[in-house]
Amino acid sequence: MRIRLAFLFVALVCPGAVSVGEAEEPTREEKLSAAASEHRLRLEFDGEDFSGPGWDRLVAEGRAAQFFLLGEEHGIAENPMLAAQLFTELLDHGYSKLVIEISPTMASVLDDALARGGLDGLRDLYSRPGGEPAFFGMTEEAEMLARVRSAAPANEAVLWGTDYEVGSDRLLIRLLEDADKPPAAEAALKVLADASAASWAEYYRTGSPEFIFSFAGDPALVRAVREAWPEQDPESAVVLNTLEKTLTINNLWVQGRGWESNQARALHQRENFLRYWHAEKERGATPRVMARFGGSHIVRGRSQTAVYDLGTLLPEIAALEGGHSFSLMVIPGAESLVAGLNPSTWSYEPRPAKDSYAKGLEPLMGVAYEDTFTLIDLAALRPIVGMNRGQLDEELFRMVHGFDMLLVMSGSTPSGELDHE
Repeated sequence: MRIRLAFLFVALVCPGAVSVGEAEEPTREEKLSAAASEHRLRLEFDGEDFSGPGWDRLVAEGRAAQFFLLGEEHGIAENPMLAAQLFTELLDHGYSKLVIEISPTMASVLDDALARGGLDGLRDLYSRPGGEPAFFGMTEEAEMLARVRSAAPANEAVLWGTDYEVGSDRLLIRLLEDADKPPAAEAALKVLADASAASWAEYYRTGSPEFIFSFAGDPALVRAVREAWPEQDPESAVVLNTLEKTLTINNLWVQGRGWESNQARALHQRENFLRYWHAEKERGATPRVMARFGGSHIVRGRSQTAVYDLGTLLPEIAALEGGHSFSLMVIPGAESLVAGLNPSTWSYEPRPAKDSYAKGLEPLMGVAYEDTFTLIDLAALRPIVGMNRGQLDEELFRMVHGFDMLLVMSGSTPSGELDHE
């Protein structure tokens, strides 16, 4: 006993003196890898359907949540397939809306085209100037929309759009031209339409993205229409708001004012979602909603662009409704390619992941299965990450606290391009 007490005293006052059998303390990264390995599930995919313990867990989380938030690296072929299968599965559990990264008006236009003709309806829409919104010209994205629309009740809109509109200003302007308006607004709208047409003509002549009107246009042209049209109908008011906010957001970006651009975009997204939400509440509904966006829009807390986007707003709304949200981040596995938009040709082509969401996630990526997709429970890792980032990678810290689960799609493939004229 005296020997053991003496040994303990030496260990307390001179900790470096004790080395017999002493193990080196694992780093936080090593602890995270071990915990991620313990809390991972296989998500099987046979080319058409998802299954396995990872699938069962995602469905269970969706059933329990008010909002299912799906963040992603754009252009993974298998991810819209997963979203479509999840949404159709969760329809029986109260889900009725899919929020996507386009404007409110284009969401309505897509919804109508799908209701009339499914994928062929989209092809017809995309054949018109300005009819194809960014991202949804990819085959798997269009197929997801068609599957969601066909599964949902035909008498209710299923798509909500909350974003700006990168390529569809010509279609939006045509909608304004068809609306009743005073002569002064007619004249101001012609100036806007002519500016858009001239900018797109230069884009087609040169192939230079700087002439895409959403980046080249002047928001003052839209303000002139709005000011000359004091009593707009509700649909035209939304269109004008989308056009003005789009040009303002992208003007800031072109000027090199990146944070202000992203802040304006985040506020626009929040404003649009709340418009939908308040309308639903006014008619006595509290829908369950799936939202699918690029990961920086869905992350909870301060985003990668240092703003607070839908990923912060929706969990708070769910809490106010007495529920909670569930957030999933999907990234391609090692050596995977994604489809990226070539802005010079408005077409999609395979390329390495652009947004680099996997950067800094090596402790998690390292435990991903090589032969299937891997679902990792991030909530189980938070006690290890704790409150202080310390030497931990900033993106790893953000990922663990900002999402509830991470899905690594090893062997994922790039989306294709929808065949249309």
